[in-house]
Amino acid sequence: MLALVTRVIKDNRTFFIANAFIWVLFIWMYVAFFPSVSENAAQLQEAFKSYPESFFKAFSINMDVMFTNLEGFLSIEYYSIVWPILMVIFVLTYGSFTIAGEIDRGTIEVLLAQPISRTKIYWAKYLAGVILILAFVFLSNFSVVPFTMLYHVKFQWQALLTISALGFLFSLSVFSVTTMLSSLFSSRAKAASLAGGVLIVMYVLNIISKFKVSVDNLKYLSFFHYFDHSAALIDNHISALAVAVFLGVSLTCTLAGLIAFIKRDIAT
Repeated sequence: MLALVTRVIKDNRTFFIANAFIWVLFIWMYVAFFPSVSENAAQLQEAFKSYPESFFKAFSINMDVMFTNLEGFLSIEYYSIVWPILMVIFVLTYGSFTIAGEIDRGTIEVLLAQPISRTKIYWAKYLAGVILILAFVFLSNFSVVPFTMLYHVKFQWQALLTISALGFLFSLSVFSVTTMLSSLFSSRAKAASLAGGVLIVMYVLNIISKFKVSVDNLKYLSFFHYFDHSAALIDNHISALAVAVFLGVSLTCTLAGLIAFIKRDIAT
């Protein structure tokens, strides 16, 4: 099983390096840009006063800290859209490949012919994904450290631990949903498309709930509501409900995917 985990990680090393490079570039750009932003904080805050309150609420923008400290700036510029998009792309790409991708490529027969149970194959694929997610979460968050030193920008290091924990839980839940769909379908594209479609609907529901009070409860159906990057970075806080939802979804979908993979008929 360990050998399979290692092989899966090695097979994805090029994809990992390419994504890591993109993430580091984004972090570098934002940290390098922040000193000039903070110098003009007063003017920028004045310019944003013309925006409606609903706009700030929809994107969890805290004007008090957006231009005055790096945590607030990254919360809006990086963690509100860029970070989730990059992580979702990785998770959908790898997660959809776990089972459905092997069927698509015609390599599932080779995999199932090995002297290893389907249960171990599933957990090896899943564990490899978790390891890659942990690596991405660490790199995408802690790469800020050398750049803050380079540009002499202050940053609360505790916030990195909090946002990393929240980011991992968010990514794990998306990965678990995608892996479950990959176990149900024989097409990698179908699994990725369905998972992506669900996430788009979740994102839209979260935005709509912030603009209309009458549908406020719709936010509880969205992973993006629980991914409260602003609270994690600025207040160093993760809600207990978010932890429960992410872990609950991850556990349920992971086990459902395992059962589906064990029981489904795959010709060999």
